[in-house]
Amino acid sequence: MSHTNYISSMDYKLKSKRPLHRGFFHLDSYSIEHERFDGGTLHIEREHLERGNAVAVLLYDAESDDVLLIEQFRIGAAVRKDNAWLIEVVAGMIDEGEDAQAAGRREAIEEAGYAPTSMQFLGKYYTTPGGSSEHITLFLGLVNRHEPIGGGGGMACEHEDIRHFWLPRAQAMQWIFNGRINSGAPMLALLLAFSDRVSACREG
Repeated sequence: MSHTNYISSMDYKLKSKRPLHRGFFHLDSYSIEHERFDGGTLHIEREHLERGNAVAVLLYDAESDDVLLIEQFRIGAAVRKDNAWLIEVVAGMIDEGEDAQAAGRREAIEEAGYAPTSMQFLGKYYTTPGGSSEHITLFLGLVNRHEPIGGGGGMACEHEDIRHFWLPRAQAMQWIFNGRINSGAPMLALLLAFSDRVSACREG
């Protein structure tokens, strides 16, 4: 019996790169050549938004079975004329020379005022690979909700205005399915961390 190989290992070449914009983000145009599934070659032009690598941390108090979520203004939702204050988890960019776990711990302190006692790897993913190389690593950070080490709220020098709050884990899971949480990182983090409890939350 033959088995289909579901992971392709074809070749590609980034032929040229042309800068289009340099600001908080970098936008470039790439000329690309890559092999086709039928054996031919495809020549394409693609615009690419460079954001760098990021980390997201779902803070969890196992004793109370509560998760810490944050709320902040997001331009993407505002442009869509949606509710611009999204419910998310602690997250931020990984600085040069910094590993993902150290960045997650730093962001947890800056945005929520908690230092995780342990960080459990949940997974990593591309956010929008059709137009950006941004790559996010997810962690579950264990904390005691009664032992903050700071006020959180984000960094004033980065123009952050962040509200953090505790929510029962079961209610946070329900917020995924009723649309209250509609951003990728918190949805994935909650589902990966508590996948064994998803059915009960759907029914709830």
